[in-house]
Amino acid sequence: LPMASRPEILVFGCREDDLAVLRSVSGPRGLVLRATETAGAFAEHAVARHPVAAVVGVGPHTLANLDVIPVVRAVRTDLPVIVVAEEDSLELERRARGESIFYYLVHPVDRSEVEALLKSIMRHARA
Repeated sequence: LPMASRPEILVFGCREDDLAVLRSVSGPRGLVLRATETAGAFAEHAVARHPVAAVVGVGPHTLANLDVIPVVRAVRTDLPVIVVAEEDSLELERRARGESIFYYLVHPVDRSEVEALLKSIMRHARA
């Protein structure tokens, strides 16, 4: 990685309000949030751009978003994947944790929890 490039967090399928919290916390830490519109673009960026973490939003109508995780895992086993669930649901959580994720958040995301999570991810990235 060139020194000039800032570490990226790749995002797919997140609600705009959760994205706003992620942005407000990641910016001051020198992280760039790169939102992708499709699962294909998400997988492509995960391989080509070497982000420090990936965030996948899921909900009752967007459970298929989880299908991108094994695709990314096939090439980037080290990539911390965070799932942001639209609602507190045992089924959503069970399915997400089945993909060996790094962390699970529930909407609305908590700013201090996201700050602690990003600290942990940056430690992981430097290790």
